[in-house]
Amino acid sequence: MERIDYLNTIEELEEFVATEEGKREQRAWYKLGGLYRSAERWGDALNAYAKCMEFGVHTAAKEASDAIRRILDCRFTDWMNP
Repeated sequence: MERIDYLNTIEELEEFVATEEGKREQRAWYKLGGLYRSAERWGDALNAYAKCMEFGVHTAAKEASDAIRRILDCRFTDWMNP
């Protein structure tokens, strides 16, 4: 198993992607995006998925980003209407 397989919290992954080894690790960014998404930290999730996609094609990250945008569009389109 790779080191990433043992990193299971936002804090662990944030620490890992801050290292030279981790900052270019596509799987770590994707996993971090998923944890942010679960915590409804939408902006952080979008940023993590964007970093993931910087390092190559990652269809799942693109699909997750699109899903977050749909959630945000749905949640915030009527917030100003009484």
